[in-house]
Amino acid sequence: MQITSDHVPAFLDRFVNFYDSVIVGVSILAEPGKLATVRVDLQAMDKALPRTPGPGDGRMSEWCHVQLTVHGVQEYRFLESRRFPYRVLSDGMAVAASATEFVLDLDPGPDAWSPSQVSCEGNYSKQYVVGGRGDYEVTNIR
Repeated sequence: MQITSDHVPAFLDRFVNFYDSVIVGVSILAEPGKLATVRVDLQAMDKALPRTPGPGDGRMSEWCHVQLTVHGVQEYRFLESRRFPYRVLSDGMAVAASATEFVLDLDPGPDAWSPSQVSCEGNYSKQYVVGGRGDYEVTNIR
């Protein structure tokens, strides 16, 4: 399903803004002479899969697998180090979509966010993908 500008708020809300989601895979598909496609696989809580919390577990949603695909990629950056492990999205995710651009920021930081910050050096936005269109697909983990 395509993520459009009208769909972004509901998309982020469904997956609890991807707070504490886990990146389980990144694929970069590139053909000579064409723009790349980047796929990011995540485990995230899905409000569409409600659950009754058990003793000592306040989680109200089940975990699911979300596959995000960004087509027509113009720029991307992924970072992983011992000092800065970026597999857990502790600040969640930020997304911006327009008719011509899709921005996926996997490290937006806790402050106000703008899609323009992804290309700037700073403390946040160290993992991102900028392309023409973003799609997602959801599957259950169980």
